[in-house]
Amino acid sequence: MGQSLDEITEEVLYQRSRAMWHPVAFADDLDDQPMAVRLLDEAIAIARIDGDVVAFKDLCIHRGTALSLGTVVDGGLQCAYHGWTFDSTGACVRIPSRPEGSIPRKAKVQSYAVQESIGLVWVCLEPPAEFPIPSYRPWDDASFRTVRIPLYDWKSSAARRVENFVDFSHFPFVHAGVLGDPNKPEIPDHPVRRDAHKISFDLGVEEIPNELKGDDVGDGPIQRMPSTYTVSMPYSVQLDQPLGDGRHFQLFMASAPLGRKQTRTFSWCSRNYDLDASLDQGFVDFQTVILDQDRLVVESQRPEELPVDLSEELHIKGVDQVSIEYRRWLLELASAFTPES
Repeated sequence: MGQSLDEITEEVLYQRSRAMWHPVAFADDLDDQPMAVRLLDEAIAIARIDGDVVAFKDLCIHRGTALSLGTVVDGGLQCAYHGWTFDSTGACVRIPSRPEGSIPRKAKVQSYAVQESIGLVWVCLEPPAEFPIPSYRPWDDASFRTVRIPLYDWKSSAARRVENFVDFSHFPFVHAGVLGDPNKPEIPDHPVRRDAHKISFDLGVEEIPNELKGDDVGDGPIQRMPSTYTVSMPYSVQLDQPLGDGRHFQLFMASAPLGRKQTRTFSWCSRNYDLDASLDQGFVDFQTVILDQDRLVVESQRPEELPVDLSEELHIKGVDQVSIEYRRWLLELASAFTPES
């Protein structure tokens, strides 16, 4: 049997994702030695050479050894097998077995566009990138304390992870007693905005009291002030939740497609209140509870890739508007893609 139209569209979108920025590591995890990472089924070696981050195909041009097994020495990445050394452009600059011989012009490894931003290392396999790397205001705001959420891998597409983050009607059921109440499942209408590279909306919902947000846990459900959610294309989301008295709770997540049906997510949690470091673990633990509950549901979804054809799944007007707009945009991206011959 041939592929369905939606399967073809999803494959095209997957290929187009190569021309987009994706996170591959927390910047602090990249020390003075190379690191092996994966993105869109590509094995990549990242390293710091002369203070700058570089990203290479994790394959030595000589005998196919993983460059991530090598060592950063003398301003270059030295292969662990025969000591061939490559500079920041990927060009071979030293062959120890023939120190006086000329180096072949073809002795150059594939390099990728790479940037370090908001505490993450981002890679674009086929620049120029379709969208800019997203910003995250708390990262450069000294009034916020930002805590790293441990990275996690899910057996789903990156788009499924994004849609889960901006789906609110699951709160009363998946997160009953933690975020929502199954006896109060209604979601108010919330207009959705779209600009050059973002989808955003404001939504205030009832939440279970949470002492991490300064709530009296003895009270009943709390009607939150409208929070602003921003989806930065293709696979990043941030939440800005005002809590009153100038206090803000913020989350940032960016999902990177390791493959078609596996995603790795990098997250930050920020607050401009209760800045004592001893409270950090409580915020991490709370997010871990939410993520564990979400993972079971998202990993069960079929297909694992997000259907961008709106006729493939049912949608409820108003409640699912964010998902509808997101899927429409993904479909537009796929429809406009012309693969290289």
